[in-house]
Amino acid sequence: MFNFCIFASGAGSNFIEIYRFSKKNSNKMKINLLVSDKVDCGAVKYAKKNEIDYIIVNVNLFPNAKDQETRIIESLKFYKINYIVLAGYIKKVPIKVINDFKNKILNIHPSLLPKFGGKGFYGMNVHNAVIQSKESKTGVTIHFVNKDYDKGPIIYQEEIPVYANDNAEKLSKRVLRLEHKTYKKIISYLINDKIIWNGNKPEIRKIYND
Repeated sequence: MFNFCIFASGAGSNFIEIYRFSKKNSNKMKINLLVSDKVDCGAVKYAKKNEIDYIIVNVNLFPNAKDQETRIIESLKFYKINYIVLAGYIKKVPIKVINDFKNKILNIHPSLLPKFGGKGFYGMNVHNAVIQSKESKTGVTIHFVNKDYDKGPIIYQEEIPVYANDNAEKLSKRVLRLEHKTYKKIISYLINDKIIWNGNKPEIRKIYND
């Protein structure tokens, strides 16, 4: 049994999808905790409704960055977290958390990294950049998190076409549907020991139908 913590700042659609997936795979995983920086975001509202434990960590509650880091680390220890999944979390993950959970933090990015990644590239910023650059394709990238924005080891990428009549809003909806599908797939690989390491590169040992 793997204990998961989700970090989310927004509506929480990926969080909701992962939670529902966890209920169907309760013999392998459990979401023990939600960490958010937004007290009234959709993810927190969903956690309250479904009796999922959560903590709020932001500058208003913890003005000192070290105190924010401590609050998160103590909570991860208390809930015996094995893996962290970032699901629309817009804050920088504290470096001690990244070090303590090396190759244990998953993130999904709404582009084909390394394109349109790095600081400031999140949400609609990414999709606007894709449209403005007249890309013929985009997609999602799932990777482990390291100290550099969107530069951790890539586990999986999947692409979709960018259509001539696409705008950022249309594109974002299609990419989000792809996120919901692929994130659950990679978490399934993770809890079924299908992700292995070849040197510094994670690889999926066997592709199978979910």
